[in-house]
Amino acid sequence: MMKRATILWMLLAITAGFGLFLLKYEVKSMEKLLTEINHSTIENLQALHVFKAEWGHLNRPSRLETLGTRLLKFKPVKPTEYVQIRDIPFRPQFQQGNRGTTQVNISADISDQVDLLTVFRPGL
Repeated sequence: MMKRATILWMLLAITAGFGLFLLKYEVKSMEKLLTEINHSTIENLQALHVFKAEWGHLNRPSRLETLGTRLLKFKPVKPTEYVQIRDIPFRPQFQQGNRGTTQVNISADISDQVDLLTVFRPGL
């Protein structure tokens, strides 16, 4: 009876030792992977920092103004080119009326500019 218990404990100790051996190497491989991920994260953060610095350099207002003037023929906005928001006419809104007509709703601000109140749709 004693031999069976000794053999059982010996097998159990060998199995536990082998399991710990495998676990140790699995943990080492995971630590190596974690180290690689940390290094790549640090490299990406450094590259992002460089990109942000380059973006800040490329988006300087003086540089953009020079490029706009030289390549796109942009000119500074004159004070006479500004308009108030209330001076911009609204687009009329169309609603389906009876007998194939479309009603045009015009705001009171621009009603003096538009004479057309009902538009007949062609083909009806």
